[in-house]
Amino acid sequence: MKKNGFTLMELIVAIFVFSTLFSIAGGSFVSALSLQRRALNIKKVEENGRFVLELMARELRVANPITSVDVSCPAGSSNISFVHPVNGDIEYFRTGSEVIRKVQGVDTIISNPDVEVYRLTFCISGNTVDDDTQPRITIILGLKSGGTMVEAVTIDLQTTVSQRVLSD
Repeated sequence: MKKNGFTLMELIVAIFVFSTLFSIAGGSFVSALSLQRRALNIKKVEENGRFVLELMARELRVANPITSVDVSCPAGSSNISFVHPVNGDIEYFRTGSEVIRKVQGVDTIISNPDVEVYRLTFCISGNTVDDDTQPRITIILGLKSGGTMVEAVTIDLQTTVSQRVLSD
């Protein structure tokens, strides 16, 4: 009488092969999810950074000439105050991990709460009397996302804005 079926050794080899393939597929899936989260963190940090820089640049570009002394980089200043022709007195500064826009005494958080702002520096040049140069403000913004060490993202952004109004 002939018996059909698998031997114990064949079953052990088959289980080993399938468990190895399953481990490889699971690891690839976990790795793909981690990369996707990192990509989303990069996108979130870049979008928030661009929004904050564009908002500041748009208002600084048309502001009345900033009359403070030159503040050169890399030290710079951690806040900036100026008079906007429409909105009046405006100040930008960092408190903790947030960028604050203060307009006529009212504070507004303009950075995303999911993104940590660890650096905000303003470098001002060309605003002294008789220097015959266009006033320029360089804004340096350092942002960090949340997540695990693998998924966390740190980005430094910088832009330079020249004011439309020439100083004396």
